[in-house]
Amino acid sequence: MTIIRSHHQSREHLFFSNAGLRVRRVLAVLIVVLLPCEVMAGAGDAASTYGLGPIHAGSAQAFSAFHSGAWATYYNPAALARSPEGELTVVFQHGDQELRAESLGGAAPFDRENDVLTDQSSELLLLGIKTRVAGAADLDTPIYLGINVGVDEYASNALPFAANTSQEGQFLRFESQPLYLAFGGAVSNLLRGVDIGASARLTLAAQARLEAVSDLSGNTDSEELSLEAEPTLTPSLGINVNLSDTLCGSSACLPFALKPELALFYRGESEYDVSVDANVVIPGVIPEPGLDLALATLDTFQPQVYGIGLLMPLGKFELVAAVERQYWSDLESEFAGDTVRDQAGLRFNDTTVPRIGVRYTWSDALKLYGGVAVEDSPLQSTRSQDVNFLDSDRIVVGVGADYRLKRAPIINMPLVMSLAYQYQQLDEREFNLTSINSPTNPNPYETIRVDGDIHVISGSLSLKF
Repeated sequence: MTIIRSHHQSREHLFFSNAGLRVRRVLAVLIVVLLPCEVMAGAGDAASTYGLGPIHAGSAQAFSAFHSGAWATYYNPAALARSPEGELTVVFQHGDQELRAESLGGAAPFDRENDVLTDQSSELLLLGIKTRVAGAADLDTPIYLGINVGVDEYASNALPFAANTSQEGQFLRFESQPLYLAFGGAVSNLLRGVDIGASARLTLAAQARLEAVSDLSGNTDSEELSLEAEPTLTPSLGINVNLSDTLCGSSACLPFALKPELALFYRGESEYDVSVDANVVIPGVIPEPGLDLALATLDTFQPQVYGIGLLMPLGKFELVAAVERQYWSDLESEFAGDTVRDQAGLRFNDTTVPRIGVRYTWSDALKLYGGVAVEDSPLQSTRSQDVNFLDSDRIVVGVGADYRLKRAPIINMPLVMSLAYQYQQLDEREFNLTSINSPTNPNPYETIRVDGDIHVISGSLSLKF
């Protein structure tokens, strides 16, 4: 906030103006301290940005609608029923991100050391379980259950959170991933050749209330802090159809004895909300009943997704094509109610994401796979006051391999070791940076050109049973 004073202001007025600045600093400190305490769980976006585990990262998520492992719980729960094997899997995933912003000049360019805006890394530890349940219901068809848990920075930073304005610009995605939790199940062959599944992701809407007495230096006493969190379940649904079984039964009625599979899936919109109410009394400056401050902001957002995929087995090869429709325009109303970023007037486009992939069975033990996806940026705005969000179109390419041991040492059970690499190239795009505190306001103070490179390594060990 900019404060303009006339030359004829009294000392008393100047004192209270300076006191107001101190009060705001005190409240800012209180909120900065308070918010990390509130971050308890969220809908981590690593699943949609990189992919969970080697098969999804290495195929650019092309096989996500058909892979029968534990991570089907998130992508397409019906795929849990494609294989009778149970699974206990652990994933270690590392991403290196170099996101760049080159200044093209302006009236008051931001002082940067170089063009690298952020080179932070992303580390994820993921645990997935899939099991077949027998006798749990009066059905003749098998039932499968799955659960996923994921934490950031190999569990050393399980609950990250940030909601900022930025003078130099900040990327819309690729930040830390909040705690991820999903669970669900599938029923196999409910109709001939048809599997169905449903799952849910857990998010929390957190609220905090702070009552405190403070001095102008920010030292508080008589604090009262209350925390509440309301869980929300976001649904996912899936249907997988073995077209050969459904249309032909036990005969082979399709040309060339083809056995294609069709997948339809839906993932609901999810976000993590945090709200903070603070009341502060500063003796001699702010008497009882004190100054109230309310803040509401949004953490990680995942759009509503509708998707369809087609898998075509051709001998030792499996070819897959999938397309997703992602409804990012819903994010506009979310940011409109965000007290940190509501002034930005952000606009988003719904996007369509095509993916293609291939998997080759080298031997009974070794499978190789790869994929590519083209993702348009959902961010329509090229200027967003004070927030200065950045994003661009990207091409995602991945490769990976699975190696299966029939009998792992000691445990004497099948063990699958997987490793994948993914590369993302962010296209160049220009943005105008603006700020209400800039002397050029409402005009931009700088124009920048952004691009970036992201490298992801994903490895897993999966015990089969």
